[in-house]
Amino acid sequence: MKSNQSNIEYYNAIATLYNRMLSNDSDKNIRKKVADTFCAIVNHAVVLDFGGGTGLDLRWLSDNNQTVFFCEPSAGMRNIAVSDPSNGRDNKVIFLEDVATDFRQWDVKLPFVEKVDAVLSNFAVLNCIQEIELLFQNLSLVVKSRGYLIALILTKHSEKTLFGMFYRGLRSFIHAKPMSVKIFHQEHQQTVHIYSLKEIIKASKATFDFCGCELIESSVFTLIKLQRK
Repeated sequence: MKSNQSNIEYYNAIATLYNRMLSNDSDKNIRKKVADTFCAIVNHAVVLDFGGGTGLDLRWLSDNNQTVFFCEPSAGMRNIAVSDPSNGRDNKVIFLEDVATDFRQWDVKLPFVEKVDAVLSNFAVLNCIQEIELLFQNLSLVVKSRGYLIALILTKHSEKTLFGMFYRGLRSFIHAKPMSVKIFHQEHQQTVHIYSLKEIIKASKATFDFCGCELIESSVFTLIKLQRK
């Protein structure tokens, strides 16, 4: 629980910097690859942007789908997404607020009534979550049978190049706990959990089928596809 709150505070602190951090050509190309993959599988659907940050995926998600539920627990990041007119929302986006953004509570109270056709989790959102098995369990509550979860993640092959390519300019070090990384910005810190594909498959197998993965060329990321059972 403490780790989760620290991550939220970290993202609140870097919210105004975030878009610039991901504005280079490499990150734009990665985002386009994710968008192309998602749209080839899912379109004219109801989708969940899980960990949507400042809304950098909202334009293409709303252009290609009927409804987008936007889930971002950092109020600082979410407020930027809400206030940015360039997102091209056309009243299709429903922004979840505060408690509804906490996936750990979804088995007690669902964040919305309608089940989605697919979930997007972009740019290592899953790596910010320690309770990974609980995440898949509770995501399954809001996804239709045979609906998709498409996620861009850091896997254990990424460890050596993580900092040079993704968290540019931020002081960081490998934490004592294996495959757990702490990223600092001023007095705030984020914990990043680097999972192997085997760990992802094991954590999700009760509710999702693993449909495949793709290493993103010249990056630290792997794009994975899961399908709700």
